[in-house]
Amino acid sequence: MPKSKILLGRGSPRSNIPRVEYQNEFLPCDKIIPRFIPEWQAYKLMREYFLEHMEYSHLVLATDDIVVKPEHIKQLIRDIELHDYPVVAGLMNVDQGDKININIAYQLPLKNRRSRKYQWMKRNELPIDNCFKVAFNGFSLMAIRRDIVAKSSFSADRVFEGKPPEQGASLDLVFCYWCQDNNIPVYCDKRIDMEHLRKSGVIMIGQKNHRGKLFHWRFGDSEKLVSIAFLR
Repeated sequence: MPKSKILLGRGSPRSNIPRVEYQNEFLPCDKIIPRFIPEWQAYKLMREYFLEHMEYSHLVLATDDIVVKPEHIKQLIRDIELHDYPVVAGLMNVDQGDKININIAYQLPLKNRRSRKYQWMKRNELPIDNCFKVAFNGFSLMAIRRDIVAKSSFSADRVFEGKPPEQGASLDLVFCYWCQDNNIPVYCDKRIDMEHLRKSGVIMIGQKNHRGKLFHWRFGDSEKLVSIAFLR
């Protein structure tokens, strides 16, 4: 496969978890980090920017509470270039401090929220192979190939009830259902093992003192942080 170029997208409603923000500065890839806006809006923005910029081969998604390090990015790129996976990701603990459960599953949970229960994989159940197929992965540094991004779109989970795509949550689950329905395999690389700080930080969406500071873009080796604000 030709040399890849990834765009890391991190919807960041918090932007205040120090260990995450610190590591962001050292990640060896271009980044788009929408800040302080609702989840669906952030993912829509990232997808549209990616599709408009043809220099990128993969859109990589990571939530704003995962400690992503340079070695994680480098391994992900090796996976992409060696195997050309349509979708491949790392893994992380489910809850902060959880040493047992990881956020991948061999079966998708029910679409109905009230009945939904994830059957998380345990660390002692990880297969021998470094890379293996899963049904669910919670956007833990998930690389999605350009052709897959173009065919899919990001929706929140109330689409299962016939509601508009911006209503609800669990965009990762909706995307994994879309992959299953379209026979697109989702792979996980257990070597990309990240820490999930789920209970850290404070959600800043709608905070009065953050209005207008909608998203920041940071690209390549540039030290300049470009801020873009929508006028109301």
